[in-house]
Amino acid sequence: MSLLIHNLELCRHDKVSLLGPLNLSLEPGARVALVGESGSGKSLLAQAIMGMLPPGVHLARGCVEAFGCRMDQPSQARQTLRQRRIAWVPQDPLMALNPLVQIQDHLVLRPWVHPPESRQKVLEQMRPLLEHLHLPTDSNFLRRFPLEISGGQRQRVVLAMTLAWNPELLVLDEPTSALDPELQQEFLSLMNALHREGGLGWLWITHDLNVAAAVTDRVLVLYGGKVLEAGPCGEVLESPRHPYTRRLREASQGEPSTEGGFLDAPGRRPAGCPFRPRCQETQPTCVEWRPWQGSSEMGIRCNQSLRPY
Repeated sequence: MSLLIHNLELCRHDKVSLLGPLNLSLEPGARVALVGESGSGKSLLAQAIMGMLPPGVHLARGCVEAFGCRMDQPSQARQTLRQRRIAWVPQDPLMALNPLVQIQDHLVLRPWVHPPESRQKVLEQMRPLLEHLHLPTDSNFLRRFPLEISGGQRQRVVLAMTLAWNPELLVLDEPTSALDPELQQEFLSLMNALHREGGLGWLWITHDLNVAAAVTDRVLVLYGGKVLEAGPCGEVLESPRHPYTRRLREASQGEPSTEGGFLDAPGRRPAGCPFRPRCQETQPTCVEWRPWQGSSEMGIRCNQSLRPY
């Protein structure tokens, strides 16, 4: 099992729930999308998976395991795992790049440890990877600083730094949101090629259903910290059952929204379905709605049974 999330719930210091409860498992090579709007809890889940929860957020119950190692408990094994088998690709590549460090020094990972001749050897070993990612390998490019290259190149540099460790699982947090449509399509094609060639798996966080459809096989729809819908990507996107998923699909197709309002802040969210205050299809039973948790008891989703997942 690449990733196992069991009964996970994250809370604030005042015990207000921010995410969950949630169960999720990823087999090696699995490609899963986590979709939802800003504030739904997507990035918080990614931080929990990587063992990097922000201040003021704590694990109320449950656990996160990657390749058999607890990611919610500090340990040397967790640190080694994050370097070798599971890796994070941030939304903004500048978060992973030091603007005062040249590209070549980022690529050799820890340049202060290696003598000059060793660093050059590392760069030569990385040349095939850089070429595969459509990155220049000449000294003029490698000596540039992050702000001197394009956004698409920065994202691919971060990907090169990540893939240099040969990880088996990536957690990608909106990696294409800052790219123009052409660069976005190029990046998606590149990721699919990496999956075909090496069996790389990922949890891909996005607000864009078109991106989810292009690079994943399964999808979870998150809103207000709860999974509203889950299933095979094609089925969920072609025939969504939850009104929120339908709204996301309409937005991805450029259709105007007919629903106003905003996601309620944690602590102010209603009982039952968290989308209820903005939904035009509410029913009395929506108060009794339970989020999908990935267990054998699949829960209620707009009074219809969930698809197998």
